[in-house]
Amino acid sequence: MIQPQDIRCKAEVVYRDFVQAWLRGDSGFFPKTIRGRKTPRTSDLAAANQAIRLLRETSKEAVGFGFSIEWREVSSRTFGRNQFPARILFETSDDLLRFLGRKQEFEIFTAAATRLRSQFPVLEEWIRRNTRTLLEIAPVLDHLLIVLNWFRDNPRPNLYARELPLPIDSKFIERHQPVLREWFDLVLPHSAIRSDEEHFCRRYGLLYPEPHFLLRFLDSDLQADMGFPFCELSLPLNTLSQLSGPIGTVFIVENKTNLLTLPSFHRAIALGGLGSGVTLFRYVAWLSSTPIIYWGDIDVEGFVILSTLRALFPHVQSFFMDRGTLDQYESLAVPGTGRKVEMPPHLNDAEKMAFIHCCQDNLRVEQERLPQPVVVAQMALLRSQS
Repeated sequence: MIQPQDIRCKAEVVYRDFVQAWLRGDSGFFPKTIRGRKTPRTSDLAAANQAIRLLRETSKEAVGFGFSIEWREVSSRTFGRNQFPARILFETSDDLLRFLGRKQEFEIFTAAATRLRSQFPVLEEWIRRNTRTLLEIAPVLDHLLIVLNWFRDNPRPNLYARELPLPIDSKFIERHQPVLREWFDLVLPHSAIRSDEEHFCRRYGLLYPEPHFLLRFLDSDLQADMGFPFCELSLPLNTLSQLSGPIGTVFIVENKTNLLTLPSFHRAIALGGLGSGVTLFRYVAWLSSTPIIYWGDIDVEGFVILSTLRALFPHVQSFFMDRGTLDQYESLAVPGTGRKVEMPPHLNDAEKMAFIHCCQDNLRVEQERLPQPVVVAQMALLRSQS
């Protein structure tokens, strides 16, 4: 026979359905019947009487709210003439909410939903799909609406979050990025959203502390022509994207020491790589028309990064990242990460052969292990071919 704890579990499901019914404006949701076995499973008369007594003592009839029981008299050979539940139901929303202890929670939710849908009807479907989230953010809904209204009226502000003229703390937007992102995508005009960008600030036009790229001039004449007083410097991404000058070649080098020890190269600069962050180079438009040479480790991750970069700039050449180099310096190899990945799609044949060998034998030849005289000689060969 169904017991109070069973009714509570079923009532939780009813509550979720009731919330959705309220959102739909369905005023005919109650009364709501609770399904379950209404007769004892046991032939033990004492146990059956105990189960029935427990139902009575916890029902609305006894405590003043909660589930109601409609009784019917049954005569049976096992139990004789006794009353058993014919129907168990919640007659009103108040009965359900008080039974579950969710009355205050429901009031908070409905107030938040009413306010949000009245200001932004476009969020109606979001409310239906995110009732739990809306309840969680209800205490800060005022500030979230302030942010949402301001961005609607001031799309892509090109300011740091802490510069926005809003009565919120400096990290409020950062803390609530997940829900703000969902709302912005639904509320803001398409022109205010970079749909190809996952980074929150770049997606919605906020400034942020940008990653810096180490830049080194490999040609003092180029450095002078571009008006830089230093041969080594660090540039934020946005500044790097605006760099202009007669740059003939760009070396992208993962290891900092390797970058700093590259020999001179006519009209060339070297940029520090960011590992998988090389995708940020897509914002540096001038790289699409500049020869690029990439130098990373000979390992699975290095070839994945190379392939990623080449997906952005198909003309990228690799440096010391082929099967011949791997065979020549395999004595310098150390164990790799053991990572198993599919063949990266943007490798040439020599790179593919090296990738396969690295995968099969879990190898890594770190770029800084290559002898400097070999690097100097290879750079000289590249100079002669350019």
